[in-house]
Amino acid sequence: MNLELNITNCIAILFLATFLIQLFYYLFFFIRLSFKSKPTEEEKIQLPISIVIAARNEEQNLARFLPEFLNQDYPNYEIIVVNDRSWDESLDVLLALEQQYKHLRIVDIPDTGKDEYAKKMALTLGIKAAQYDRLLFTDADCKPASKDWLSEMAQGFKHNKMLVLGAGAYLRKKGFLNKIIRFDAIMIAIQYLSFGKAKIPYMGGGRNLGYTKELYDSVRGFKSHYYIPSGDDDLFVNEVGSRRNTSVVFNTSAVTYSIPKNNYEEWVRQKTRHFTTGNRYKKYQLFLLALFPISLALFYLSLILLILMKFFTFYLLGMLCFKLIIQMLIFIRPFKIMGSRNLIFLAPILELIFLFLNPLLITKSNHL
Repeated sequence: MNLELNITNCIAILFLATFLIQLFYYLFFFIRLSFKSKPTEEEKIQLPISIVIAARNEEQNLARFLPEFLNQDYPNYEIIVVNDRSWDESLDVLLALEQQYKHLRIVDIPDTGKDEYAKKMALTLGIKAAQYDRLLFTDADCKPASKDWLSEMAQGFKHNKMLVLGAGAYLRKKGFLNKIIRFDAIMIAIQYLSFGKAKIPYMGGGRNLGYTKELYDSVRGFKSHYYIPSGDDDLFVNEVGSRRNTSVVFNTSAVTYSIPKNNYEEWVRQKTRHFTTGNRYKKYQLFLLALFPISLALFYLSLILLILMKFFTFYLLGMLCFKLIIQMLIFIRPFKIMGSRNLIFLAPILELIFLFLNPLLITKSNHL
């Protein structure tokens, strides 16, 4: 009897501890994205900016999305598209657009049959070709949320900030896979943007990211991780980001939207590739990032065990409801900003799916 009581007490302590850890993440980190920034009397800055896009075989996406970046409501900017060894009609599309838009510049990399971490090389050449010190980055399959995207992201360079973190979402389509992809992108953005606001920048997304040439040159670009195919965004941010040089821009106009994968196999391949860089983050960052899902898994495990033991079931369910209400209230604004308000009520279910899915993908990435 005493042994059973001790086991029950230990599980109850575990439940309470993980419950408090979950609340800590929501009320210390994630809540930072739930409220609008206080309006200031400062005028918006309109400093010249270079947008760099690396594109490979993106003929259709360039024709569809590039004009939306070329028609931003901003007085002084250029767009540099690096045509990275494309063998489709990408170059023809770019040359046609160049005739129409004088602030479009093309860097063409011929296809030599070699693939030596090409995107980092393409970005390096794009950065070298940029005439302005402040740089914004996105992908060829992305579209800006509005004509004010550039203007909003530019404000991140205020007060001599050198690194600007923005949010990248996915376009909404039918099907459960699309819900998974959009939810995953939102949760990733909530984590790195809220950590950035908490002065712990650990990653950024290349679909919506900005930094200065000075910051890029200070670490000799991608030199420290050039041999890794991915990481031009998150590993770079992890290396150069600090509590003093980083800002976060998060509002409806400043989001970019990407085309989601159409099948599970392509998405798993993409996710697995992204996981290959995570183990290179700083140790305290890895601890903070791992503690959240581990505590969530232990929270639900201890909850189920205590319910089976009929241990204060009413109070346990009350604490679960309290956690879910806090979660949904804090998620309302981020989900709305990233065009996925319809996923808020599915969040607890999708969260559980990723508790099982992410460890499998991480294990798979370790064998790449």
